Amino acid sequence: MAIGALRAFSKDLNLVAEESFECAATIEAYAGAGEWTTIADLEAEDEDEADGTWAPELRKPIAASRVAVYCDPLDGTNEYAAGEREAITVLLGVAVDGTPRAGVIGQPFHERGKSEDLGRVVWGGAGVGVHGLDIAEDALAPPVPPHGAHVVAVNRNLRENRQAPVLEALQSRVDVVISATGFHYLMLLERRAHSALLLRKASKKWDTCAGEALLRATGGIVTDTVGRRYDYSYNLNALPNLSGMAASLDVGMHCEMTGIIRDVIEPLGDYPYDVDDPSIRPSVLDGVQTPAGGWRAVTVDVGGCLIEPRERVADVYARTARSIGIDYVTSETASHDFKEAFAKFRGSDEPNAMRYYDDGKSFWRKVIAHVLSRGGARASADDTVVETMLTKLYEYYEHPSAWYVAHGAVDAISRLRRSGVKVAVASNWDSRLPKLLESLDLARHFDAIVVSAIEGCEKPSKEFFTKCLNAVDVPASATLHVGDDERNDVSGAVAADFACAVLWAPPRPATASSLAPAPRVRDFNELTDAILSANRAHVTHKHYFQ
Repeated sequence: MAIGALRAFSKDLNLVAEESFECAATIEAYAGAGEWTTIADLEAEDEDEADGTWAPELRKPIAASRVAVYCDPLDGTNEYAAGEREAITVLLGVAVDGTPRAGVIGQPFHERGKSEDLGRVVWGGAGVGVHGLDIAEDALAPPVPPHGAHVVAVNRNLRENRQAPVLEALQSRVDVVISATGFHYLMLLERRAHSALLLRKASKKWDTCAGEALLRATGGIVTDTVGRRYDYSYNLNALPNLSGMAASLDVGMHCEMTGIIRDVIEPLGDYPYDVDDPSIRPSVLDGVQTPAGGWRAVTVDVGGCLIEPRERVADVYARTARSIGIDYVTSETASHDFKEAFAKFRGSDEPNAMRYYDDGKSFWRKVIAHVLSRGGARASADDTVVETMLTKLYEYYEHPSAWYVAHGAVDAISRLRRSGVKVAVASNWDSRLPKLLESLDLARHFDAIVVSAIEGCEKPSKEFFTKCLNAVDVPASATLHVGDDERNDVSGAVAADFACAVLWAPPRPATASSLAPAPRVRDFNELTDAILSANRAHVTHKHYFQ
């Protein structure tokens, strides 16, 4: 039934399910079954329940070709046969561009015999958090190592020679012995275990996609045995997780754990490096030479990378215009006219002028006037009207609730700094940015904040990037920059002799030109994994497994 419903929702949906669905209800049976509930509907129905809103990129239309849905109608079949009803789950995971972004775990026999309400549904994803766990207020989670034992969940059936030495090296305590991946993920989400280990080929994408999406939403991670991430793009030839599975509730702990696993299993054979696994996601920095001594600094763009507006800018402009009595500005016209103005105007009329000076109002007045005049199609708005709208928009965007912080950014930046890598903001922005970052509780996580309006120069100039290097006192040859603009961020950093520039963007389309493309990433933790993996030879101190 679930598969039939999904097919009815989108006939072009890339859907993979474990069980055969030949006898499932026909698509036609669902065609008129009622209205579909969208993400926006869910948020409007229960705003109090959600921790936040879905990540901005998930609130926009997404081509079906970029989406893969993995469904396991009955995870834990052997446990069901053995009478372990609590371990049975129904799994539904949604991946976008190969990354799990939303997940649902149904546990039909939760609290069996203990509660009148039979079962529960745990759901969530990037930005919205995880819901439905119903953890008792007095529940005590085991402290993360080194403050307590490393608590793990493992499969009941042990058929490899790696698990015992790995558990011994990690000094792990096995609290959960169940052959059901979905149940393992619930144990992690409930903080009843730190990690789940399956150090051999024994799971498939439909077992792990939903749980990985939920773990990612709460700061966790899923990888193969040795710390490489899986790609969930639709590929029927890459369904098995051939290189094993390791999952943890803490990314930093997990990366240290998989480093130990690599060292322990190396003398025991070539696995998993001898496996041709087409679903292993290449590292962000594959093909990039690690600087001598390792990466020592990372500079981070802000707008469109570290933070994004929670609402579409066009919607905010149209709503604000209506609030001051202007009804001819719609979201559609504002979208067109805003983009046109943003590309056209600068903060002054001087040659080679920057976009932002001081508080940026000299630039934003021009943008607002352009939007209100419908790109020049109407008479120019009165200066008083422009100023009124400017004030309202400034008040709106100065509030932290107007912004969405990239999922996992704070944890990833903290991991970098804890390992000795300096991290700095490098942004074309007006002078209000430091205060905004403070209101978002981001400023304290950076070693330096370099802002164009304050420095008097902007990206892509070499002068700007030199100021960034001076702020962290690290040479360009040991510094990586990440940002969302190919000209300002990638070309600018490369021209300033940075060792690497990474574009904040989805994976490169297969049909795109192959002329020296910049590395791409859309996940700060994935970028941090690559940096710390490259730096591994230069780091000896362990934070978790001491």
